[in-house]
Amino acid sequence: MTFSEFASFLGYVSSIALVTGLVIGFLFYRNLNKLHKSILFYMLLMFGIDATSRAFRYYSHPNVIIIPIFSFIELLSFIYIYNKHLLVKKSKIIIGLGLLGLVYIVAEFLQYFVFNTLDLKQFQPYCKIADNFNIIIMALVFYYQKMNSFNETKWNNFRLNTAVLIYFTINTIIYIPFNFIINETIGVRLYIWVVNIVIVLLFYSYLTVLIWKNGRRAITKS
Repeated sequence: MTFSEFASFLGYVSSIALVTGLVIGFLFYRNLNKLHKSILFYMLLMFGIDATSRAFRYYSHPNVIIIPIFSFIELLSFIYIYNKHLLVKKSKIIIGLGLLGLVYIVAEFLQYFVFNTLDLKQFQPYCKIADNFNIIIMALVFYYQKMNSFNETKWNNFRLNTAVLIYFTINTIIYIPFNFIINETIGVRLYIWVVNIVIVLLFYSYLTVLIWKNGRRAITKS
């Protein structure tokens, strides 16, 4: 197996991780709490984006069009998850920054794919950076609110927030030099994207385990 084939294989493994999480989630759906139902819905959206991306690639369409759509849906999902379930109290600043991020993502999408005012060959997915940056801010605000409340008892939420912070920080580091990556030699590009795929796989696997544990815990208590 060549390294390129290995990278392609890992891409399918990450999709399998999503499907596994969805199957487990829907099996335990009635026993999940509201937070984990929201996480399950997020994974369902990510699976839809993943399937659409593969369809675009199959029909030779420009796959980069998926990135702003993915970024918009992901940011919107986490704005809801944090303000509805994770933060001690809703933050107007977080909501405001999130809305600005969503507006920017839409504006970038229109510039590249509707009005064609920017060269697609020089595509830079700043929309993904805006998405990641906002979610990182949410994770940091979570820590700030918990440190000031002095009554943190939901350690699962603490670990979940830490996983979100680590995942989106690494993802940001990968996406910043995106244009360099896609125009560099195939070897360098593949190594960097394999790291990204591994991080995605670990994140989806972690969310799957969270959903499974929450569903099992509810069944045990009943």
